[in-house]
Amino acid sequence: MRITRHRYTVKPEYVAQNRQNLDEFIAALTAAAVPGLSYRIFLEEDGQTFLHLVTSQDDPSAVITGLTSFKKFQSELLASGPVAKPDQVGMSLIATSGESFR
Repeated sequence: MRITRHRYTVKPEYVAQNRQNLDEFIAALTAAAVPGLSYRIFLEEDGQTFLHLVTSQDDPSAVITGLTSFKKFQSELLASGPVAKPDQVGMSLIATSGESFR
């Protein structure tokens, strides 16, 4: 299983646009129906920091980066001058109490 965490902080005035872009991206990703892929997006308490948690059986990057809505999301995010630029961290699941990752 592959698990990746992406995290970034946007300017307050860009939060609504980022959420709209993410809604479009998730709709397209859902329509793509990639087996074994889960893409969750969280908004932290500060209201500006977004955390993406991606779990998959295989490398989903080709599917994700091939979506027009992802390209729009990514280019507009970078053009907005984020407070903290996106970072990416690979992770390993070592324990769970729920069914979310099984």
